[in-house]
Amino acid sequence: MDNSTAVGSTKRLSPKQIILGLMVAGSTLLWCVAGLQLQAVAPDVGIWPANAILLGILAANRRANTPVTWILSALAYVLAALLMGRSLGQAVLFMIENASGIFVGLLLIHRYSARLTPITDPAGLVTMFGILLAASLTHGLVGDLIAPSGFDIALLEGFFLRSVTEFLNLTIFLPLVAAQRMIRGPLKQKAGPGRRRFVLHSVSLVCLVAAFAGMAIIGGPGAPAFYLPGLIWCVTRVRSLVGFILAAIGAVWTLVSVQTGIVSLYAEHLHVETQLDLASFRLGVASITLSALAVVALNAFWRRSAQEDKQRADHDALTGLLTRKQFYESANYSLGQLKPETNSIAIAIEIDRFRSISHGRGQDTGDQVVLTVSELLTANIRRGDILGRLGGEEFAILLPGAGLEEGNRVAERMRASIAAEPFRHDGSDFSTSVSIGLVEFKTPANFSRMLSLADEALYEAKSAGRNRVVAYRNDGSDENAA
Repeated sequence: MDNSTAVGSTKRLSPKQIILGLMVAGSTLLWCVAGLQLQAVAPDVGIWPANAILLGILAANRRANTPVTWILSALAYVLAALLMGRSLGQAVLFMIENASGIFVGLLLIHRYSARLTPITDPAGLVTMFGILLAASLTHGLVGDLIAPSGFDIALLEGFFLRSVTEFLNLTIFLPLVAAQRMIRGPLKQKAGPGRRRFVLHSVSLVCLVAAFAGMAIIGGPGAPAFYLPGLIWCVTRVRSLVGFILAAIGAVWTLVSVQTGIVSLYAEHLHVETQLDLASFRLGVASITLSALAVVALNAFWRRSAQEDKQRADHDALTGLLTRKQFYESANYSLGQLKPETNSIAIAIEIDRFRSISHGRGQDTGDQVVLTVSELLTANIRRGDILGRLGGEEFAILLPGAGLEEGNRVAERMRASIAAEPFRHDGSDFSTSVSIGLVEFKTPANFSRMLSLADEALYEAKSAGRNRVVAYRNDGSDENAA
């Protein structure tokens, strides 16, 4: 998120921004009407998603944060209240109460946007919780000042209940809208065996559903927390957005089940009765939801950090290609997936006279040659082929499922593209070349041995004058493709 983007930016509006403002306002109107209808039917449930969703949209999409969006959204709040039978004055106060928390929350999010989009460490998560708390307190204070008769309780209790209810809804619904901006997930999902992954996902979900059922069957004051262990298990196995959805489902289920009597917290009555009990209960649900959100975020932090560490360990710092160790592991894994007697190609590549380039023209020029060669090799291999950098000027490739003819064609294409690539140093042009050796073999095979045979073919190419391809079959016969 751009720090320079103020709340309600005054830059010239485009038709797209007007359309976007109308869409946001339409969404706000729908959520307001739905929330007001729910309050009319079940006033003690406390679900009010409109503010959290609007704040999430404005925080995650700066193009939506324009004066027209604010004006149209404000009108949406007023219209929703009018549709529910409130007077114009009441509708305006209703809009001010809800907009106040959104305004403060958005100001603070912009103030700390460098840490919040995405949240890159646990401290950013704490900052986000603090912002949600500030927005909730603002909502409660403004609501209590302009409509103190909204609750038949003391002024301070009204402020507490309003603030807690807003905080609860922000923790439930804001992550659903802004998940992709709030949390930076793993570089890629490590799938693992499909059946095992499916079983573990299914078992964790079954445990979560069983915990929901246990809340109704067992009941008691601790019932709202029964599902937390199952929820934590689930959210550590799924992507961040799915984790947020599960946390929201758990919170909504708890609110609805307790207030409708499905879950009994006390022996003498089925649901929360007093207003202070209601505020305390909602704060407890919010705390449980926050715990789940923290687990989602910390799990994403850990997984991404672990993958970044693995990325650094498995990939060459200069070229980004696989290191020797990871190349062999990846090649052996790939070969293990092939059917027996499947042809494959092992290729060994070396930059010709690289030491004279590096020593004579400098280390930086040598690094540029290595980087360019690696890019050309990458550009000329097939999808699914495995390429690694084994040493300074040494590279290796596995072409799984390829025969000798295709291997020769790929190798010759790489050799020709590198030989034709111009380099420049201190105002003078120069070129380089590679020598390539390859061997065809059938699976199963000792890949290390096959690459050694490719090395032998490589040295033969160098002995024959460099800038050429020499191919072997693993039975020892020699087929030369110069």
